Amino acid sequence: MRGILGTVFKLSYNEYWVTDNVFERMDFKKFRDMLTRSADKSDRIHSDEELKKILGYIHEHQQKYPAYLPSYALELQIAMGLRRGEIPPLRWEDIHDGHIAIKRELLTAKKSADNQKEYFRIVNHTKNNKNRLFPLTGTVKDILGRLKQCHQRNGLKSAYLFPAHNENGIITNNTVYGFYRRMCNKLGIPISRELIKGTHSFRRNAITRVVNNTGGDVILAAQLFGNSPEVAMKHYYTKADEEKALRALEM
Repeated sequence: MRGILGTVFKLSYNEYWVTDNVFERMDFKKFRDMLTRSADKSDRIHSDEELKKILGYIHEHQQKYPAYLPSYALELQIAMGLRRGEIPPLRWEDIHDGHIAIKRELLTAKKSADNQKEYFRIVNHTKNNKNRLFPLTGTVKDILGRLKQCHQRNGLKSAYLFPAHNENGIITNNTVYGFYRRMCNKLGIPISRELIKGTHSFRRNAITRVVNNTGGDVILAAQLFGNSPEVAMKHYYTKADEEKALRALEM
């Protein structure tokens, strides 16, 4: 419920339909007793075994359907821990000096109460206006290299990494999520209403991995993924590395 309200007020403020985003001033602690406890964040990530199956499926799908861009988009989201809306508007010009600039978002909205058809709008900022630079890791370079080959094979001459024939000229959030949902169904990975994982789960995986591999550098994780350190720990960091913890405890 809070996510829906936040999106509505954010869009209204960005489009100048309202002069104040009242959602940001709400104190939801007052309503704590009225809300049911959501699923624990540690249950809303993919296990290492599931990630291995997912990446295997993606690579196999790319071999069978090399021109299908959403599979590359999902793989990049996993590698970079991106939000859903940050993937479609990525441009080739955003890649420079060993980084990818994350500075746009694709928002999803309804047209009106009478017309419930969704539409999409590119805005020149990310959530909370926390634009950032993400380093080009070896994994990310490999994905981008294969994606560039895909563009060349299919004669794509778009400025975007993931072009499509629609109003914005890019794939949508729903397209990537649809591929993810079909993949999970085929792999037998549950994404039920009672335990919603979704593609946002990869963000939890990524933030947890960075915090654990850096000995607890939450500030670095916050900078890489566009959250405050407090939000990163409260909503995305899921568990400590048990093997490292055991080594630290051994006398």
